[in-house]
Amino acid sequence: MEQPLEPRLRIGTLCERVLEEKDGALSLIRLIDRLVIRAEGTDVPRELPPAQVPLTALMSWINGLGNYEAKVRVDFPDGNSIESPTLPFYLDSLDKVQNQIVRLVLPVKRPGVYWFNFLLGDEVKGRVPLRVIYERKAHPKQTAQPT
Repeated sequence: MEQPLEPRLRIGTLCERVLEEKDGALSLIRLIDRLVIRAEGTDVPRELPPAQVPLTALMSWINGLGNYEAKVRVDFPDGNSIESPTLPFYLDSLDKVQNQIVRLVLPVKRPGVYWFNFLLGDEVKGRVPLRVIYERKAHPKQTAQPT
């Protein structure tokens, strides 16, 4: 479907959460580009244990006219990917902004770079990386001392 004027991605980012005020203003809390998962103790797994990490993606579109669909696609280090539901929106003037707050639970299975792609239709309009790092600190097991 031909659109009158395709919008541009004003903001595409990851954060812990987004606060949306009554007047429509947004506050982004804890912008994220790396995630360090730490394990410490006497029996620390050598490999990163699978985890579910809550994140928020923000897409902000501007300078467009017409009906559109956007979504977030996450590309995992192993080559697999997942997509958010499709989010339809309508822009009726060039100065109108459409903010889309996407709450995600990211299944983390390994360290590496997870790419978050911001799509308009099926076309990537922006992308940001999230580097997942696994830090482990194993402590020696304590043995009982004879008395």
